[in-house]
Amino acid sequence: MKTVLKKSLWSAASAVILLTGLSGCANKDALPEHAKNQFVTEFYAYVGYVKDVEFKSYVGEATLGGAAIGALEAADGNSNDMFVAALIGGAIAGIFTAAVEGNRTGYEYSLNAIDGDRVLAIVEHSDAVAGDCVLVRVAGDVFITPVAHAECEDPYLYDYVPEASQ
Repeated sequence: MKTVLKKSLWSAASAVILLTGLSGCANKDALPEHAKNQFVTEFYAYVGYVKDVEFKSYVGEATLGGAAIGALEAADGNSNDMFVAALIGGAIAGIFTAAVEGNRTGYEYSLNAIDGDRVLAIVEHSDAVAGDCVLVRVAGDVFITPVAHAECEDPYLYDYVPEASQ
């Protein structure tokens, strides 16, 4: 009986891992939910510079909060128990927050739009380098995609032009 239970547990765990992996692949290029009903702007630009930026982290606040909760939970015991509980609570909260936050590095792009505007954009991923021609799409989030230099030279080449009505 125990071997049947172990096999079914392993099968269920394998199925969950497989489905999680497949769902990640299926949603890779999808727009975020908050992009619905948004004004979308697209323009071509040359990348002037790319600079690393650091996003704020809340690990310190979470560690302090976890330590306080741990100490309060052990307040009915002796002071050594409170100290140990504070250390454990702080460590757990800090590690969990760091894991949820992930990479805190972003990139500031200086973009020289071909219409003469200069735009700064801060994004999570760095796909282009200085001098690249990029398509910038602003739809709730900012997406910067490297394209061929010909796109920046004639950006309206592929635009739809309605037929003149007679």
